[in-house]
Amino acid sequence: MHKFVVSYEIPPMQGTLNVDINAKDEDEALYIARNFLPRAAKVRGAKPKHYTI
Repeated sequence: MHKFVVSYEIPPMQGTLNVDINAKDEDEALYIARNFLPRAAKVRGAKPKHYTI
């Protein structure tokens, strides 16, 4: 499992929110996010989370 950052927005709110999701790939991260967010949410994309020290 890898950690992904999924960005989304929920209208009529302005701006983008991010959530960290553990998934095996980007498609699974998007699938998980779309299932747990309300229908009105617009999922923008998923990127692997890079850890910095």
